[in-house]
Amino acid sequence: MKRKEKQNKEKKPRKGYLKWLFQMFYKPRATLTKVGAEDVSNKRTPLIFISIMVVLAVLIAAPVKTQQLQMGATLPDDFQWWSEQQQQQYLEAQANQASPIFMILFPALTGILGYLVFSLLMASILYLSLTLAGSRAPRLKIGNLVAWAMVPFGIRELVKFFVVGSSKKLVENPGLSNFIDAEAEGFSAYLRGILGSIDLYWLVFVIFLIIGAILISGLKKSKAILTTIIAVLILLLLQGLPSLISSLLGGLNAGGAGFYF
Repeated sequence: MKRKEKQNKEKKPRKGYLKWLFQMFYKPRATLTKVGAEDVSNKRTPLIFISIMVVLAVLIAAPVKTQQLQMGATLPDDFQWWSEQQQQQYLEAQANQASPIFMILFPALTGILGYLVFSLLMASILYLSLTLAGSRAPRLKIGNLVAWAMVPFGIRELVKFFVVGSSKKLVENPGLSNFIDAEAEGFSAYLRGILGSIDLYWLVFVIFLIIGAILISGLKKSKAILTTIIAVLILLLLQGLPSLISSLLGGLNAGGAGFYF
């Protein structure tokens, strides 16, 4: 009976995850060692942190988007010849674009969902890659590692909050996407989507991921590094697909998290 109580106690997640968020930046190896040592899910804290930062970034960007929409609002040339019903529908559609649903709710949901999908895909790809390379690290620990390695993305959103708040301008060219024209189509649009995902925070994420993979995979250091890089490149190739689909659909915004440098 005492043994069961002891095992249940050991399986309970530790307290103090909040301080791990800060420790990730000045002693990442020690922090990721703690992350990998647990046999329970501990990824909620970093994902909640990122979600909160996304909401803050969306809230500061909403007034800027509304102002840009109002300044750029123009009536069609033949608006005067439209029926009264058509005119009313057009004006309502313009008003809806400036509503909190389109300015705050949808961007916040798509931003959070983008990071959650990123987390799930990265964890699945990394788990499969490490397993094929000979690792016996459980999926749960890989998922924890990916979530904590994503902490720099929360800082990205916080920086976006201050940048947009101070400049009153939106980030138009995230990451390295400014190397390719915004009106690019086809393969160029796909490449722009990939480059838009690469920034300083993404590089720190990769470094954290490599450190964690070395610690929990049980593979040789060189093999763990190579396998992790391959997994990251596979996901990076997938991240270019929304931009390609957007260009094929006539430039519709694919939404999701704003990756920029």
